[in-house]
Amino acid sequence: MPTTPHDTSLTLALTSRPSARPANVSLKQLRGFAAVAREGSFTRAAAALFLSQSALSALIRGLESELGLRLFDRTTRRLEMTDAARELMPAVQRLLADLDRVAGDLRDVAQRRRGRVRLGTTPLLAASLMPQLLRSFQQHYPDIELSLLDASADVLLGKLRLGELDLALATFDAREPDIESEALTRDAMVAVCSQDHFLAGRAHISWAELLDQPLLLLREGSGLRALVERCFAPLGGCPKPAQEVTHIATAMAMAAADMGVAILPAYALHVSVLHAATQGGLVGVPLRQPAVSREVSLAHLQQRSLSPAAQAMAEHLRQHLAQATQPQQGAGATANNTGDARQAVHRKKAQSKHRAA
Repeated sequence: MPTTPHDTSLTLALTSRPSARPANVSLKQLRGFAAVAREGSFTRAAAALFLSQSALSALIRGLESELGLRLFDRTTRRLEMTDAARELMPAVQRLLADLDRVAGDLRDVAQRRRGRVRLGTTPLLAASLMPQLLRSFQQHYPDIELSLLDASADVLLGKLRLGELDLALATFDAREPDIESEALTRDAMVAVCSQDHFLAGRAHISWAELLDQPLLLLREGSGLRALVERCFAPLGGCPKPAQEVTHIATAMAMAAADMGVAILPAYALHVSVLHAATQGGLVGVPLRQPAVSREVSLAHLQQRSLSPAAQAMAEHLRQHLAQATQPQQGAGATANNTGDARQAVHRKKAQSKHRAA
């Protein structure tokens, strides 16, 4: 049985009397007692514990002195447990087994084999990038319990402060003095339209070109709406939107139905459910003059240290989030590929008309 590096003191209540002084004994003494009782020999027990026989004898004498009990009857031929030792042995075995199990559990936590991580993120990130990221995390750490909260950035910050989240992944509008945040990636703002829209074939467009377009914007009060209004401000202000919606998914569905143009972060085009519903018919055209991007940051409370499981999640997001935000080929996530295909279709139609003439 391995020894502990330090002589950790334990308090054992060996009597139910209220006035009895608890016995102050060490873990080494208890392990020594259990080994001698199991082996029936000081020599064999000392070898099992990698101790000298004299050191083990000193441990047992100290334990007997502290308890005020004789634990072993020694003769020249044999070693026998006393009645007191037989009564003590089951309790010591349970205690040592519990300690070994807890120590093993803590080692698993420290080595990221077990634990819990509570991650919060915004609904758009939760629907677009997180499913694959969380799946790959669970493949690497199958015994770490993972929970996800999708809510607004303000709600996530509140949950961090209450200790109800370990990490929050979002775009935060301002620095918070009690929150430590780290930018993991930047994502460009794009004009989202249907693949049949006349802007779909463009490599990029300016904000000014959107002034006369039917815009599908989020309602006032959202961070994205505030960003859009700031970008339109030098052009005379934000035009009145054709539709104001609460949820990004609604704006994307309307864009797919060719009801107008939505202005969203590019990673919105990773929402696989919407792509399935619209047959991948959405295109994100990069916006220029100015080119605008938002930081996606990972945050945690400064005064609270991260658990090993939370550290593993943070490292996983650092390694994979930027890659996850790259455009997906064939998913309607880039303007050029879809636009090139659209232009090719138009060329074929024109050639067919020319031959027919």
